[in-house]
Amino acid sequence: MDENSERFACGVHESILVRWELAKDKAITAAELEEIIQDDDVEKAKKKALHFLARRMRTEREVRTKLEDDEVPIDHIEPVIETMKNRGFINDKEYAHTYVRTMMSTTDKGPGSMRRYLQDKGVSDAAITEALEQYDEQIQIEVILKVIAKKDKTTSKDSLAMKKKKLTEALLRKGFQQATIAKAFEAHDFSRDANDEWQSLHLQAEKAANKLQRRYEPGKVKQKLKEQLYKKGFSLAMIDEYLETLNEERR
Repeated sequence: MDENSERFACGVHESILVRWELAKDKAITAAELEEIIQDDDVEKAKKKALHFLARRMRTEREVRTKLEDDEVPIDHIEPVIETMKNRGFINDKEYAHTYVRTMMSTTDKGPGSMRRYLQDKGVSDAAITEALEQYDEQIQIEVILKVIAKKDKTTSKDSLAMKKKKLTEALLRKGFQQATIAKAFEAHDFSRDANDEWQSLHLQAEKAANKLQRRYEPGKVKQKLKEQLYKKGFSLAMIDEYLETLNEERR
């Protein structure tokens, strides 16, 4: 009952009832009522946070953003975050470790991609670095070798140089470092690719020649063909050898 002896009724969280020892017809002041309402609002915010966290692991930044989006007052958010952290419901370090383990077992992402994702989630650089220690260089090389094998069919018609260029670009996009990619290339047996390069040159040359012959006079076709094959990564020596062979076949 307030100072004007007017009665009031309000529903509050059970923990508030216990904390304030509220009971039927207990008299409280207006100041106490305001404090009770504030405490109850914090409990409601905790309930929102727990519901959000129940679906999957979340970082501190994600929970803060969710509460802000739900228009929870800023001065209520901090105690909610602290409670969630103290109870172990928010743990950015464990989040980072779990995320890295999951990505290692289910994807071919590199450490750079994982780091960017965790940074976007608000995880500290120190926690990210610690989590990425489990993804050591040898494991990365094994992943890269699997990527090379997977992309073999899509690059089978390319020159060896072009194949390596495409692989490097794809691996950099996945978040691997140039130095690690180079070590993986050293570990991979590209000898078969080198043996197939002559056949790839023939295929690329025939395809390009058919198009060039429709656009240029015979005298220019040879030079344009040479330029296109060089851009595709074939060596000048191999291109000249191919063109010489082609001339001998036409004699």
